[in-house]
Amino acid sequence: MHGKIEYLLFLIPERIVDNVEIWRVFTPAFLHFGFFHILFNVLIFSFFGKLIETGFGWVKLLLMFFIFSGISNLFQYLISQSYTFGGLSGVVSGVVGYCVIIALSPSAAGRYKMAVGLCLINIVFNIIEYFSDSHVAFGAHAAGLVAGLVWGIIDYRKMAAGTGRRETIGDIFGRLVDILKNR
Repeated sequence: MHGKIEYLLFLIPERIVDNVEIWRVFTPAFLHFGFFHILFNVLIFSFFGKLIETGFGWVKLLLMFFIFSGISNLFQYLISQSYTFGGLSGVVSGVVGYCVIIALSPSAAGRYKMAVGLCLINIVFNIIEYFSDSHVAFGAHAAGLVAGLVWGIIDYRKMAAGTGRRETIGDIFGRLVDILKNR
């Protein structure tokens, strides 16, 4: 079965370019390498995805899935030069990063606050991955997290502008530092 999966789903640049198989940019998010790998990814995505879906709608969540998976998969390929990776972790990192920034909003519901701690765990995990000889997709995790933080900052600033507040990126990260100091 491995040959068929590879043929259909892995991000193989030659197949994307030569055969216009665009789906390959996103399909590694559906590939998992073990029961616990898929279990943890799906549990975390379900939790934070539900927060985004409830607060912003299913269309936004679906758009996030495709954007975060595309960015994280392409980045992972670029740094590893290997197409044998898979998992939802880049998307999970993206939705966690997004929820972290949304949690900083004065009007955010308390349910987003858990994302701050999980984001810190994600950052520490990424640092350990980077300096270890791990086979975990560091690039996908890091790129997904950065994409989620950036999207969160854009939406946060739009929400603040809608209430007449002008928020800078410094204000947003200052609020994050305050939350971390109080933990």
